Amino acid sequence: MIKLKHLITEIVTSSEFEKALKQAKKETGAKDMIPSKTISMCKDVGKLKINKYDYKGKKGKARKVNSPMYQYYAYVQGWGHSKFKGPGTWVWYEDDKILQHFYHHGHHKIFEYSYLKWHVTSDLQAAQIVANLSPGDKNVEPGYYLAKDYYNSFGDYTSRNVVFDYCVTKVEAWMRDNKIETL
Repeated sequence: MIKLKHLITEIVTSSEFEKALKQAKKETGAKDMIPSKTISMCKDVGKLKINKYDYKGKKGKARKVNSPMYQYYAYVQGWGHSKFKGPGTWVWYEDDKILQHFYHHGHHKIFEYSYLKWHVTSDLQAAQIVANLSPGDKNVEPGYYLAKDYYNSFGDYTSRNVVFDYCVTKVEAWMRDNKIETL
């Protein structure tokens, strides 16, 4: 029987991302084109402190919602705009010289760091789900059902979906910490 000692995981550090972004800006002379709505949505995650929850619903090191890396991950996934037609289509979006530089200079894999991609997505989803709740609310649907309704409204799958699981955990943790009473 073969035992795996190490799992191969691709990690993209913020310094690696910043270096590639700085190079793209220098070579293109372009500025960030992240839509203001995307930036606003990322800041909402920070205001609600959703970014402090890990995949188990425990508070840990907060993801930096104001960092270019976090905001670019939200941007290329289509949060806050309709410039891209679906996942991965940002590579054909010619209006953004920085994204084109990333793609044409072999840095497109920088947006495939699943840890951050999954957390950015589930952070933004969880923030939208709890946005209308207030600390101390009573008789609220449990977090699982709130998240499932959210996913169903977009026709997204909940079965065997890691991001959905992250989202549910974050919604439930936020509700617990804000003393939301469920049905």
